[in-house]
Amino acid sequence: MQHFRLQDLPIELERSILEIAAHINLRTAINLSLVCRQLNEWIRPSIYKMVTLGSRDVALFLRTMEMLPPEFFAQSVKRLCLTVSVKPNDAQKILQTCTGVTSLACWVDFLGWIPSVPFQKLLYPLSLRRLSIEVAHFQTLSFLECAWIHSLTCLDLVFWKEDSLLISELRFLPALTHLALMLQHRDIEESALAYILSIAPSLQVLCLVTNEDDLERVEHTKRVDPRIVCLPHPERVLDWEAPYRGCPDMWSHAEEIKEQRGFAINREQH
Repeated sequence: MQHFRLQDLPIELERSILEIAAHINLRTAINLSLVCRQLNEWIRPSIYKMVTLGSRDVALFLRTMEMLPPEFFAQSVKRLCLTVSVKPNDAQKILQTCTGVTSLACWVDFLGWIPSVPFQKLLYPLSLRRLSIEVAHFQTLSFLECAWIHSLTCLDLVFWKEDSLLISELRFLPALTHLALMLQHRDIEESALAYILSIAPSLQVLCLVTNEDDLERVEHTKRVDPRIVCLPHPERVLDWEAPYRGCPDMWSHAEEIKEQRGFAINREQH
């Protein structure tokens, strides 16, 4: 069998192969970036395309931010997850630099931090297509200042407390097609779900995510509208990262359930 050297390929093809390999496996990406300066320039943006930070790695990321120009992070970081263990002042520095983010999970408790951090202004200029945020933080936003009200299609609202499901701010998001309510133990009023669906007419899926032992108790909500799907809580960080890694996530499961339900209804009608 005849072998060929990677460097004998056209440079565009060589780069594409290496970038795909880096995308599939983070360890491979890091190793490739250490081979030579050329590979480092090609591969390093792939390493930072998706960034997930918790208390153990945020300090390292902040040090890396000091070593590289801000433009690198603005251009490279597209998918950012700031977990609840990230301190608000650290989250502020990161959001001020990673201005090219299109998918953001921001579970930082800004509202419980003194002195307060004006996190809203950090979110306004982003070009978001997906956002995951705690519901009380979401409701403090001034939506007319948000650059993403016409681009946001996917929204996860996390409920740390038993806040009202009457979320009137959804009316400012005309492009919203997928909404998840990440709930704790609580009753779900059918009228509240009907209200959400009435003010967000573009919704294709309304996903109620609750504890597994509560699933039977909330199954009644499906009769409100066929777009409502009930799911147990996933492992949140892994689920957020799943689409980037080519794996199924909460939304793919919800779409599958909705499709199966439609198939069953069609079969019954025939």
